[in-house]
Amino acid sequence: MLGVAAPLSMAGEHSIPKDRANLTAGEWFPYVLSKIGPLEWWNFAASHKDVRRDEYPSDWSYNLAKQNTWEFPRFCFSLFRPKPELFAALFGAVDKYKGEVVWSMHDGCIGAMPGRPTFYPTLSTPQDFENLASAIQNPPKPDPDFVKRAMSDIPRFCLYLETALGLTEKPTQDFDQEWLTAEGLAHCGGEFDDFVERGSWSVFLARQPDKYGHDFKPTSSDDRSINFGISMFEHDALFIDLGADWTKYQQSGGAGPILPNYPLLSRLDDISNDAVYQPTEVNGLLAELLRLQEALKDPQAIRGADKLVRTARWAQKLQVGIYFGGQ
Repeated sequence: MLGVAAPLSMAGEHSIPKDRANLTAGEWFPYVLSKIGPLEWWNFAASHKDVRRDEYPSDWSYNLAKQNTWEFPRFCFSLFRPKPELFAALFGAVDKYKGEVVWSMHDGCIGAMPGRPTFYPTLSTPQDFENLASAIQNPPKPDPDFVKRAMSDIPRFCLYLETALGLTEKPTQDFDQEWLTAEGLAHCGGEFDDFVERGSWSVFLARQPDKYGHDFKPTSSDDRSINFGISMFEHDALFIDLGADWTKYQQSGGAGPILPNYPLLSRLDDISNDAVYQPTEVNGLLAELLRLQEALKDPQAIRGADKLVRTARWAQKLQVGIYFGGQ
C-alpha cells in the first residue's frame, strides 16, 4: 500500500521565538525544546480549531491530530535527528513533572491531561466496546476550565524542562532547509552517529541476523540496535523513484525482484515483512544504495536512502549483518 506525504519542509514552518522576556504561553515550547535540537516542524494547538492541514507533514498525521478532540493544549513537533540520550531524557523529564496538570509525551506531541493516561486500554467486555463505539460517534471535548489551567501552567512546565535537561544556558537552534538535500543529509552529524528518526522497520545489526530474527537475542558482542530507519512514506517514494511497478509485480505473483537493478534492496519491499542481510551481503547492498542515490529526486526518497546508507556503512564497519523487523 502506497502512502503519500508532503515533505516535512513544507509543514509547520515557524521561526523559533527568541525574545525570552516576551514569550506567550505556546511559544515557550519551541523556545525551550529547540535547545535540545533543531525543530524541523512544530505547531501549538490550544483548541481543535487550531489543528490545520498546513501545520502537518502528511494527510495521515493531520487526520490523526484531528481525531484527538480532547487533548488541549498540546505541542506537536519533530526534532531533527536528536541524540537518543537527549530524547530519552526529555521523555523522563516530562513524566516526572508535578504541576497544575499532567503533561504527557506521546505520538510526537506533548499534551495536557487531567490525569496520568493509559494509551492502550484493554477491551474485554461488551460494555468496553459500547463505550468505544460511543466515543467514536461522540468524540470527547476538552473542559474549558482545564484548558485554562493548563495554559497557565505552560511557562512553569517549560522552565522546569529547561532546568531538568540542563538547557538554561544553551542557545536556541534553528533548522536549515539545506539539511534535507542529499548533500546536507550526508553531512549531518558523523558517519556513525546514532539519532532518533524511527521508521517502519525496527533495525538491528547482528552477526547472525537470521538467528536474531528468531529469538531476538544478540548473537555477538558487536550486535546493536540503531534508533533510525526508513519510514513507509520514504520507502514508497524511494521505490517509485526507482521505477517500481507494484501492480505488475503483484500480477506476477512476486516473481523476481520488484527492482531488477537493485535485487538486494528489493527484499525490503513490504513493511509487514522482515528483511535479512547476511554480513557477506552488506557490501553488495551498500554498493546498490550508493549507486541509486544518484537517481533520486523525491525528497522523501533521498532521506530514506541516506538512512539506509548509514545503516549499511555501520554494518560494514562492525562486520555484521542487518535485520529489518517488519510490522
